[in-house]
Amino acid sequence: MDILITTHTEFGFVSDKHIIPDKSATDGVYKGVPNLIKIADKYGAKITFAVMPEVTTYFPKDIDHELGLHIHSGWEEFHRGDFSFYVGDSFLRENTNQSSTSTVLRDYSYEEQLDMIKIGKDHIYEKFGIDPTSFVAGRWSINNDTVKALIKTGFKCDCSAPAHSRPCHHDWSKLPRICMPYHPSADDYQRRGDLHLLEIPVSQMFPSGNVNPESVPVYGLSWFKACFLEYYNQNAPLFHICLHSPCMVDPYFTSAMDDFLRFISIHDNINFRFASEITEYTDFVPKTNILPYLPRINRSILRIGLKAVRSKVFGGRK
Repeated sequence: MDILITTHTEFGFVSDKHIIPDKSATDGVYKGVPNLIKIADKYGAKITFAVMPEVTTYFPKDIDHELGLHIHSGWEEFHRGDFSFYVGDSFLRENTNQSSTSTVLRDYSYEEQLDMIKIGKDHIYEKFGIDPTSFVAGRWSINNDTVKALIKTGFKCDCSAPAHSRPCHHDWSKLPRICMPYHPSADDYQRRGDLHLLEIPVSQMFPSGNVNPESVPVYGLSWFKACFLEYYNQNAPLFHICLHSPCMVDPYFTSAMDDFLRFISIHDNINFRFASEITEYTDFVPKTNILPYLPRINRSILRIGLKAVRSKVFGGRK
């Protein structure tokens, strides 16, 4: 089994086990990246860092891991609890023409997306001498124009797909929960085709949820291990983990990531890969298997289940 770890490399800090992507919190990159590398090196893991152009000054040079590009379009204020923060990229805001402040990349024209991606890619090359070939869209938001722009600028793979999800800012609802890499169609980025770009969806837990250590407080680490076993036991060729670099500043999340990689690494035939090393796999038909989850039901999962039952029973009552 191949293991891919993609890291959205951004500013931010952790408060009450939630990431606050504050632009002044440079430790989210300056310390978060080295902390993750230290954990990865213990297990021979490879990390693909999708780097925002605005953070390059704080990103370490000469690392033995892969650099990709992470694009957050627009500039909008968001709130989480008592905190307020801006989502967007200050470098792109100053160096590209954006007709909107929307943080949803698919809201922009092909020409605007192409401009952001090209200038972002060129900036990574100027800072590190590396021509990135892997991409992650902020807020997971792409469309057919994004795919076209990525191919035009020489990208080989896109890691922006949280399979089987459709909130207001992205749509990956056509992908099955367990979805292996595929080449998209020019007519529909969610359909298989023959374009020269590989979509690499993020692995999903049962019944939903990205395999991302930032969700350990919600689901419990045992649920992540169950998800890995669901994939591993049916010989799935790829298991794709995602995370944001600021979580690696917090001891709770570094401990969870260390524990998870230790668990994965004890299994046979585990191969850590960079995004650029992933290929399209053939002859694998995924199946949902809840058996690994049953003995790993924890308090967090029980709370989620109880909340769902209460919502269903009492949600329509006044």
